[in-house]
Amino acid sequence: MTSGFGFTPWAADTCPTLEQLMAASSSPSPSSSLDDNAAAAENGEVEEEEERRRQRRKVSNRLSARRSRARKQQRLEELRGESARLRAENRELAARLHAVARHGLAARCQNARLRAEAAALARRLLALQRLARGRHMMITASPPPPPPTAPGAAAVLASLMA
Repeated sequence: MTSGFGFTPWAADTCPTLEQLMAASSSPSPSSSLDDNAAAAENGEVEEEEERRRQRRKVSNRLSARRSRARKQQRLEELRGESARLRAENRELAARLHAVARHGLAARCQNARLRAEAAALARRLLALQRLARGRHMMITASPPPPPPTAPGAAAVLASLMA
């Protein structure tokens, strides 16, 4: 009887029990002791190979950890250098900001002084303009002065009035 799966199943009456199978595998037979020796030798070789692989992995891991620590140390040094550079740049920018603030304060003070001076000059100009208008009005409102006369004209005038 073939199942089509690549093996022939046992019939119910010929199927060994679990105890029979276990007993058959545990009972030593003369040919199995040779197989056991070969398997033990092969097993020892496999264990040695696994031990060599473990040792290689340990060495590889140690080297990898050493490289990782070196990279970490290098990165730390780079960060320290960058930190120092940034601190210096920050100090320089703070000094520049302070200088600009002082310059701005001086400019605001000078601007306030100039505005006050401009206001004072504008007031003085207005006062002078008022004064000039007042004088102009006085000049235009008074009678015109007599015209200049010739030297002999005074005597003629005096004789006419007499």
